[in-house]
Amino acid sequence: MKLERISSNKIKYSITFEELTKKGFLQDELLRDSFVWDVLFDEMLDEASRIYELNDFGAVSIEIFSLTSRELVLILTLEEEEPWQNSPSPAKDELPKSKSSLGLLYRFEEFDDIILFVKRVASLNKSCDSSSLFAFGDSYYLKIDGVCGLSETIESLCSEYGEKAGLSEAYLEDYGVKIIDKEAFPLIRSHF
Repeated sequence: MKLERISSNKIKYSITFEELTKKGFLQDELLRDSFVWDVLFDEMLDEASRIYELNDFGAVSIEIFSLTSRELVLILTLEEEEPWQNSPSPAKDELPKSKSSLGLLYRFEEFDDIILFVKRVASLNKSCDSSSLFAFGDSYYLKIDGVCGLSETIESLCSEYGEKAGLSEAYLEDYGVKIIDKEAFPLIRSHF
């Protein structure tokens, strides 16, 4: 059994069927019995909590990354509990950040669409200095942090030139190619 931390909230868990058999799990049971999966997931969470000293986490999603004849590889994604969720009635300043301060992630089919979008935002005399550009598959992804003070305007412009990404930034970090880190707007604006 191997555990490997992929990111701050993702853990890769690999276990061979031989190890599962030693723990009392039969291969046939894994394929048809949901109770066995519950027991296995609980054991995985206990082991991850012990090794990585995880104390407070909320929901956990588990995806089967690979199921071969030799081993089972799973990815655990842990959501950390927000401190404001535990209080009965949070004060206004304790509420989670609004969408405008969290950032946006949009997909663009062509690099030219990103250039046009950046020029359009610049024509509004707005600056999006904290932005990153990724490539994944046949598309480009632009992550804009802080949303430049005009979130609704920026979102509508993003929708005009691209579309909301169906991927998370963490997924892009793992499987995509980061072309520009944190300075996409200024670099694109100065070079095109």
